[in-house]
Amino acid sequence: MRDPFSILVAGVGGQGNLVSGRIIAEATVMQGLRPVVGDTFGASRRGGSVLTHIRIGKQDWGPLIPKGEVDVLLGFEPVEALRAATKYAGHRTVAVVSMTPVSPTSVTSGDQTYPKIDDIKNTLESICKQVHLLDSKPVLNRSGSTRVLNSYMIGVLSSLEGGPLNPENLRKAISKILDSEKDLAAFDEGTQALL
Repeated sequence: MRDPFSILVAGVGGQGNLVSGRIIAEATVMQGLRPVVGDTFGASRRGGSVLTHIRIGKQDWGPLIPKGEVDVLLGFEPVEALRAATKYAGHRTVAVVSMTPVSPTSVTSGDQTYPKIDDIKNTLESICKQVHLLDSKPVLNRSGSTRVLNSYMIGVLSSLEGGPLNPENLRKAISKILDSEKDLAAFDEGTQALL
């Protein structure tokens, strides 16, 4: 494991970024590692840009990931993932991105158009080492809630090769923090998403 191993969660307010940071940190502590979590907010309202920086190592690190040093980018929203990648991703970054868009008010009002997913994918591929775009809608529909997206994405994170996190510890952390059968089911689906 690289020390620190850096995970950046990118989404919008209300998608569970902050809870994801808590879950990943809890799982990290179970493994005897030292997590440092820092959150940045682009707007202080639901739907605004939110980044959660998680740095995992054997010592304390600064809370914000330096440019180009993200190991895994978890994108809960395509445009936010792209925005985060342009600032923080680099040649070693593996991007795992939910393709379910959350349109900002400028798009819903008709002032702007949402970028094409293929354009987002192409730009991510030009920045990152590897890109996984995930259709999360079936999981969200089966659960009956969009609130399980973070658990699903953490499940996908747990299945990546070379990551420092044990899937069993992540599952325990979800159970401890969220205590929801829907979240555990979404996590389990996420562990199989890249197979």
